[in-house]
Amino acid sequence: MINLGSLAGKRVGSNVGCAMTKFAAVALTHGIQREGRAAGIRATVICPGYVATDMTLNDDEIPRHEMSQPADIARLVETALMPPNNASVSEMLVHCQFEPML
Repeated sequence: MINLGSLAGKRVGSNVGCAMTKFAAVALTHGIQREGRAAGIRATVICPGYVATDMTLNDDEIPRHEMSQPADIARLVETALMPPNNASVSEMLVHCQFEPML
């Protein structure tokens, strides 16, 4: 199982509501990982920072060409599905820039 979270789920910034929902995605993934392990269920949460999507069109904190691209995140989803059951990855943190809070 792959959940899409955010780096906002790893720290609280200016948008508490966003952080809260992304923290929940991270917690859900860890819960599934723990509860489903004996049944062979694996779960990974992918937590990107800035991604060049419609959501970041008006964000001027970093240039769009420096943001992660949606296709790159899709490749990470594919990568997270590849390990055997005895080598599952719980989280993938995806940084497109230096993250001083992590």
